[in-house]
Amino acid sequence: MGTSNWQNISYVIELIRAINPTKILDFGIGFGRWGILCREFLEVWDEGNYTGKWSRQIDGIEVFPGYIKPYHSHFYDNIFITEGYEWLKKCNDNYNLIICGDVIEHFEKNLALEIIDLSLKMSDYVLINLPIGDNWEQLESNGNKYEEHKSVWHISDFRNYKYKVVKTFQDYTGRKFCVILVSLKPISIYSLMKNKYGRYYKIRNLLNYKLNLNKLIEYIRK
Repeated sequence: MGTSNWQNISYVIELIRAINPTKILDFGIGFGRWGILCREFLEVWDEGNYTGKWSRQIDGIEVFPGYIKPYHSHFYDNIFITEGYEWLKKCNDNYNLIICGDVIEHFEKNLALEIIDLSLKMSDYVLINLPIGDNWEQLESNGNKYEEHKSVWHISDFRNYKYKVVKTFQDYTGRKFCVILVSLKPISIYSLMKNKYGRYYKIRNLLNYKLNLNKLIEYIRK
């Protein structure tokens, strides 16, 4: 399909903004959702940058050439049309964030786990979106044999990753899928958010926008 469920988008964007990466790899570009949204909410939203001269690097891997369209080149710095596992084995680059958006279920499980481990060696964080359970059968489509689902996943498959954050969702049919953020170091979403928005950001927003105490906030800030 080259695309996936939408129920998790706002949560994923919050995670990405908290991580605030300057160098991103989109593993399995497809339609280009994550590259486009990273540009929008890391650069346009914060900086008002509509110039197209981007300050962050976003690279992408896509195995199926038919998914890559002219608009992708506006949002991605580098697009590698190749088999992702082989590319990771040869890559000597490093990233702040690697996004595996509904992609690892297209690999046999042993190979997919190796992809995650390779990604962790070259990135601070790996963000994984994937279906949960055995009711997500999918065959090749749009002439793309790589669309076939080759593995079934459960949250327990990630029990060996010491540092992770897991959140589950349901699609419009009630099937479960999840977002998993993994790292080789401890993950504190609060600390990430504090680094992004500043100390006491929750209290500040409560006073400012819920209680309309704008002047008090400005006085305290000064």
